[in-house]
Amino acid sequence: MKISHKHKRLEQKVLPILLGTDLNAYGVAVQFHAAYGIKSLAIGKGRLVFTEKSKIIDVITFADFDQPEIFLETLLREGAELKEEYEHLILLASNDNYAELAIKHSHQLSEIFHLPFVTEELMEELISKEHFYELCEKHGLAYPKTVVVRKEDAPYEVELPFDFPVIAKPSNSISYFVLDFPGKEKAYFVSDAVRLQEILQLVYDNGYEDAMIVQDYIPGDDTCGLVANAYCDGQGKVRMLSLGKPILEDPTPIYIGNYAAIRDVKEPDLAQKFIAFLEGISYTGMANADFKYDRRDGRYKVFELNLRQGRASNYTMLSGCNLAEALVNDYVEHKEVDSVLDNGQEFLWLSVPPQVAVTLTEDPVSKSYAESMIKAKRYSVCYRYKPDLTLKRRLMLAKYDKKLLQRYEKYFVERRNR
Repeated sequence: MKISHKHKRLEQKVLPILLGTDLNAYGVAVQFHAAYGIKSLAIGKGRLVFTEKSKIIDVITFADFDQPEIFLETLLREGAELKEEYEHLILLASNDNYAELAIKHSHQLSEIFHLPFVTEELMEELISKEHFYELCEKHGLAYPKTVVVRKEDAPYEVELPFDFPVIAKPSNSISYFVLDFPGKEKAYFVSDAVRLQEILQLVYDNGYEDAMIVQDYIPGDDTCGLVANAYCDGQGKVRMLSLGKPILEDPTPIYIGNYAAIRDVKEPDLAQKFIAFLEGISYTGMANADFKYDRRDGRYKVFELNLRQGRASNYTMLSGCNLAEALVNDYVEHKEVDSVLDNGQEFLWLSVPPQVAVTLTEDPVSKSYAESMIKAKRYSVCYRYKPDLTLKRRLMLAKYDKKLLQRYEKYFVERRNR
């Protein structure tokens, strides 16, 4: 890869520091490398396959890095050393827990790092889905019909103003994220009142203390969804926004909601509504939101807003929206560029081997699209970034692909008729 003089200069003075070692971190590293030839640094509590044996990302790990005191102490120490070599350290989070820790410690960290995050005050409103939906109501963003259940509401004989099936999920995904118990799922598909009662009891018996959200289930398969990734500058102006249409999700219970395949989509009305929402609440930094189209009333409805780039956010590169460029424009070059939206080009982003997308995508139109894009070799497997495919990494990823195929075969069930 030939690097221009300008990009070589940026490589020498800018270091992206990624909190976490997962697919999200690797996707961000790809964006920085593709735009500027920059090598990133990932810091986490353990090593994961996505960021191993890589030429575009270094990894360092610390036990208990996700604990507040260790987190702050480690970043201040490592940041002080790195600041002697780099002029700009850009801190990005790969999961909700790291985002919350960075925001809560922003006063100490901001002396060393650039922090593309919301304020702590806005975070407290947004991490609670209950309060987030209140903001949606205020700013005209549609969301599913919702009932809030609390721990003290036991024995959880909930009266719902809508029919089963429903979706049950934690209002506070950050406090739920750290829990580990048999039967845990990211969100629960619930077919009747008895099962709902069992799930609420299970969650509260295993240490969750916050509210649970019970929502009207929006019918339809994975292709009814839509994902948005945006960057808002320090003045709350949306500088970059990209939408994608998921056509396949991970079927593994604990990973439900993680996208396996995304294609281009054109929804300009929703894009403008989302921009208006973000700017209306004075949002700053990376944002990731999930929507689903409700055929019953013809509206896209939002589920949540993550205070970071999404796990699949590097699909945005394929639509002409490199989030790394938005960050460098804002923090390094201080340029107020025009907002960048999708370029309208067709793309297919994958976090699985291509044969999985062809085999398991249920919607006939999306399946045909995936087949044609794969046949034409117009697709991208996000963890197989070509400049980073050394022999050692290829061999490692071949083993990962085999395990991934086994997992999808084990958990996949048809969802089109839900």
